[in-house]
Amino acid sequence: MSQSLASSSMPTSKPTSSNFKVIFENALKAYKKTTKQDLIVHPLASPFQACNSPAAILTILQGQVDQFIQSRGGGERLKNWLSPTISVLYAFSATIGGDVGLVLSPAEVVFAGASVLLLAAKDVEASQDVLIDVFGRLENFFRRLEVYIDVPATSAMKDVMAKIMIEVRGILGTATMEMKQSRLKKSLKVMGKRRLEDGLKELDKMTNQGVRMAIVEVLKISHSINNKVQTVIDSDDAKIVMQETAFVADDIKRRQLLEGLIKWQFPPDPSTNHNIASKSQHNGTTQWFFRGSVFEEWKVAGSLLWIHGKPGSGKSVLCSAIIQDIIALREAGLASMAYFYFDLRDMDKRSRRGLLTSFLVQLSTHSNPFCDVLFRLYGAHDDGARQPSDSTLLNCLKDMLTLPDQAPVYLILDALDECPNTLGVPSSREQVLELVKELIHLHLPSLRICVTSRPEVDIQAALGNILSHSVSLHDERGQNTDIADYITSAVHSDRRMRK
Repeated sequence: MSQSLASSSMPTSKPTSSNFKVIFENALKAYKKTTKQDLIVHPLASPFQACNSPAAILTILQGQVDQFIQSRGGGERLKNWLSPTISVLYAFSATIGGDVGLVLSPAEVVFAGASVLLLAAKDVEASQDVLIDVFGRLENFFRRLEVYIDVPATSAMKDVMAKIMIEVRGILGTATMEMKQSRLKKSLKVMGKRRLEDGLKELDKMTNQGVRMAIVEVLKISHSINNKVQTVIDSDDAKIVMQETAFVADDIKRRQLLEGLIKWQFPPDPSTNHNIASKSQHNGTTQWFFRGSVFEEWKVAGSLLWIHGKPGSGKSVLCSAIIQDIIALREAGLASMAYFYFDLRDMDKRSRRGLLTSFLVQLSTHSNPFCDVLFRLYGAHDDGARQPSDSTLLNCLKDMLTLPDQAPVYLILDALDECPNTLGVPSSREQVLELVKELIHLHLPSLRICVTSRPEVDIQAALGNILSHSVSLHDERGQNTDIADYITSAVHSDRRMRK
């Protein structure tokens, strides 16, 4: 497992302190030429020079984002990029800052560039959407690079850090220049998207390279520790200690590798939807379902269960209760599971790819054999340098599900109707329905799938021939009683409604 990582190619050049200084000085000159702004003496740069922690930087940038939001309205999503970006860039700057010797540290240059961009965007029509796109993609990159923070930096890693920081500065500079030009033309339609896209693509390449190098360094450290432990002593007591130490070291290594895999795929997080749905449960609700025969039959034999109902019929609440029941089985070592909530409000939760990446990571998090399957996929894609296709992700899921001698695997999909059924060929919903059919046609006795949705015609047509069990919440007396009890409880808890 470690060989494919250890064999990853790494840059052989060793940048010197003087090289770093020249590189950053040239980058600042390029920024000045592009934007007509000198970051070294810019008034927005001076506050960052007094910052001695990521928290202090976060306070300044949050204030500037708040000012932008107040001038434009809305835009809370503009804040999401701040924390991961600041944490990683601050760590990068602390690592290579002493090798640069500039008036501003590398991180201060980037943060000042972000401040200048926010100022330039204030009076530009539709600038908010552009900023959300640019900063959102930066957030994605830097969440993947958080693995760098806890890994000792090699000279090659420092080189990548410097290149990443310079590329980010370049992206901010390009965006600032285009914002200023767009202010005169009152439109962002002419914005230099190609230059921005080129910069973002280059940053994506560097990010993947950075994650690979950090994982390689983790493996080297772990291997070195194991070698030193084995040379200590050969007594029986020492063997026991070594076995326990090796177990702990292997667990730590696996967790670090899994963290790298998660940053590589960056799947959507369905737990936010699950937490919201779970809060809507009340004592005693959904018990009619768990006491019935359908649920137990679905758990015993490999099958497909479809729960459908009209809007507001409690599908997601029931689904969250099912998930909680299966989580208890997983924690007892009796099952594996993954769940997903489709959500029209979240772009990443409306596609087959989002579903697949989430399933793969969830299953791998709680199973070493599943994690090994995902790691082989990582190795087959140049140790994360490339992204797999949707069909490759599906094959990876099938490889997990067909592993021998495994406990039952539960896959739960809520609100499938919120997966768009557009005119695309095929649509996202059609792709997900086809995925479900492919998994059912594997005829795996260990696999159980549960789907909830509105009773849409296309969903019923796709699942009708492969269903083992179907529950209509509209026809269930127990569910109708739950809804009535919920309304009564809401009325009694609301003082205004009792008056």
